[in-house]
Amino acid sequence: MNWLKKSLLFVISISFFLSFGQKKLENLDSLYSQILKTPDTPKKVKAILDLNLKSHYLRPDFVEKALETATKIYDIDGIAQAYNTKGFMAKRKNDFLKSVEYYKRALGFLEKSSDTLLKTICLNNLGVSLRKLNDEKMAYKYYVQALKLAKRNKNNKQIARILNGIGNVFVNTEEYKKALYYFKKSLDLEFKNKNLRGQEYNFANIGEVYIYTKQYDSAEHYLKKSLNLAKIIYQSRQPGIEYNLLAYLYKNKGDYLQAIYYYDQAIPILEKQNIKRYTANSYINRGLSELPFKRFKEAKRDIQKGLVIAKSINSKENISLAYEALVQYYSHLNDYKKALDAHIMAKKFHDSIVNVIAKNSIISTQILYETKEKDEKIKQLAYEKELEKSASLRNYWLMIGIAVFSSLLILFLYLFFSLRRKNKDLELEQKNSEIHSYVLKIKELEQQMKNNGATKIDINAKLKEMDLTKREIDVLKLIAEGYTNDQIAEKMFISKNTVKSHIKNIYLKLDVKNRIQVVKKLQGN
Repeated sequence: MNWLKKSLLFVISISFFLSFGQKKLENLDSLYSQILKTPDTPKKVKAILDLNLKSHYLRPDFVEKALETATKIYDIDGIAQAYNTKGFMAKRKNDFLKSVEYYKRALGFLEKSSDTLLKTICLNNLGVSLRKLNDEKMAYKYYVQALKLAKRNKNNKQIARILNGIGNVFVNTEEYKKALYYFKKSLDLEFKNKNLRGQEYNFANIGEVYIYTKQYDSAEHYLKKSLNLAKIIYQSRQPGIEYNLLAYLYKNKGDYLQAIYYYDQAIPILEKQNIKRYTANSYINRGLSELPFKRFKEAKRDIQKGLVIAKSINSKENISLAYEALVQYYSHLNDYKKALDAHIMAKKFHDSIVNVIAKNSIISTQILYETKEKDEKIKQLAYEKELEKSASLRNYWLMIGIAVFSSLLILFLYLFFSLRRKNKDLELEQKNSEIHSYVLKIKELEQQMKNNGATKIDINAKLKEMDLTKREIDVLKLIAEGYTNDQIAEKMFISKNTVKSHIKNIYLKLDVKNRIQVVKKLQGN
C-alpha cells in the first residue's frame, strides 16, 4: 500500500514538473515572438541573448537569431556576445575545440570594444576550454590576459575566477605548490566577495592538490568543507564532484570500501548533471577500487565504461588512466600479454588523442582563417557605418549650431536696430523739447516787450557795438524774429550748413550758447 502511494506521488510530481516546464517553455516562446516584432537594434540582440540565458542556454535558435540580427545591423558588441554564448554552449557539450573557435571569433570582434567585462569573461572562458584540451601553455597565456584586464577594472569577482583557473593549469602541469598559491589567493578573494560557490570550488581544488601531495588529513579537511558548502548552496542538487574527490582520497589512502561507497554516491549525480569528465574518472577509479576485492567482472565493466566516456570527450588524462587501469586488471589475472597490449594501447591511444587534437586544431585554425576575412569585412562595414553615423551626428550638431548662431545674430541685430531707433526717437524728442522751450521763451520775451510798450527790438543800435559781418547781421536779425535754420536758409537762399556756420560765428562773437541768450543780448540783458 505504501509502495502504491509513493508511486502515485512520484507520477503526480513528474506530471507537475513536466507541465511546469512546458508552461515555462511556452512563456519563453511568447516572449521571443514579442521581441522579434521589435526593430532590429542592439537592444533587440541583447534581449534575445538574455532570453537564452533564462532558458539556461538551451535555445541555440535564439543565439543564431541574435547573431543574424547583430550581423545585419553591424552591432560589433552583439556579434561578440553571440559568439561568446555559442562558445559557452559548445563547452557545456564538451566540444572544447568548437568552443575555442567561437571564443576566438568573439575576441576578434572585441579588439576595439569598450565592453571590457565581456572581453575578460571571453578570455577566461577561452583559457578554460584550452585547459580542457590539455593545452596548458595557451590556456595560461589567455588567463594572464584576462587577469590583467580584470585587475585594471578592479573586478574582484572575475579576478577570483581567473586565479582559480590558473591554479588548475598548474594542477595539470603537476606544479602543486604554485597551484596551491593561486587557489588560496582565489579563496581569500571569494571570502571578501562573500561568494559561497567560489569558496566551494577552491576548497575542493585545494583538497585535490593535497591528495596529489599525499597530505590526506588536509585533503579531507578541505573536501569536507567543500561538501558542506555544496549541500548549503545547492540543497536539491547533490554535489557529485565532492563525492568523487572524497572517493579518490580514500582510494589513495587504501580504504577501498570507503572509496567504492563514495564513487557509488558520485556516479548517479555526475551522470544526471552530464559532467562527463568526472563521470569517466569515477567509473575508472571505482573499477580500480574493486580489484583488491577480486571483483574482476565489475572492475572490467567499470573501467571500460569510463574509457568509452573518456574517448567521447577526448579526455586525455582519463583515457590514459583507463588503459593503465586495464594493465592492472590483466596483471591481477596474470594475463601479462593483455597487460602489455593494454600498455601499448595506452601509449598508442595517447599519441592518437594528441594527433586528433592536433588535427582538429588544424581544422579549427583553418576555419578561423576562412572566417577571418568575413569577420574583417563585417568589422570594416561596422566601422564605416560608425563613421557615417559620427559624420551625420556632427552635421546635425553643426546645423543646430548654425541655426542657434543665426537666431542669436538676428536677435542681436533686432535689438541693436531697436535700440538705435529708440535713441533716434529720444534725440528727436529732446530736440523738439528744446525747440518748444525756445519758442516759449521767445514768446515770453515778446510779451515782455509788449508790456514795456515796445513793438520791435531795436537791433541796429546794438549791432553797431558788435563786430559782425553783413551776412551774420542778416542771420542774427532773422534769429531775433524767431526763424528756424531751415527758414533762414530758404529766406537767404543759402545752405543749412552755411546758416549753421554763421550761427556758430555769431555765438562766438556774442559769447552766447543758444538763441535765447542771443535775443537777451540784443535786448541788452
